[in-house]
Amino acid sequence: MRLEQATHILESNRAKMRMSEFTEEIPIQIAAGINRLGDGEYTYYSIYPVGAEVPYDEFPYSHEWIQATGIAPDRLTVEIKQRDANGVHRLYTIGRPGGAGESAETEPIQNGDNTYLIRPAEVLAATDAIALFQHYYDTHTVPEAWSLREQPEFSDTAVAEQYGEGEQCPPETRLP
Repeated sequence: MRLEQATHILESNRAKMRMSEFTEEIPIQIAAGINRLGDGEYTYYSIYPVGAEVPYDEFPYSHEWIQATGIAPDRLTVEIKQRDANGVHRLYTIGRPGGAGESAETEPIQNGDNTYLIRPAEVLAATDAIALFQHYYDTHTVPEAWSLREQPEFSDTAVAEQYGEGEQCPPETRLP
């Protein structure tokens, strides 16, 4: 089915563009972006919604998104930034169902020259990441069974305290 206008923007360290207007192409775009992570060129992949009122050639900063980093096909991590009931944008690392009560044990995920320590249930395969991204594209949520571990230091309020009221967290300071 063809949409009147693309509803999401995709972003990586190499490109930023509108996603396809053809809904049947979305799963292919998502899979291609995630499966190339860790290939030596691509270090992160994210998508976020964009309003119909935004001109096609504009790519506004979004406070809500889903992103992945790591090395495909089996050492990825996925994060989501979303607004809570109080209007505060919060960042969460997504973990496999049942992983919310894990210990503080961590595993490394590579992102180019950077290493991130995440919990074992948050180390995902590309197939998991693709399914999460597709669900996010369709609903702007994470499937109910998946766990969310908040990273409070990246909430709007924490960033405002760190950088001053009204300033945004510079993109280079957040994951990927």
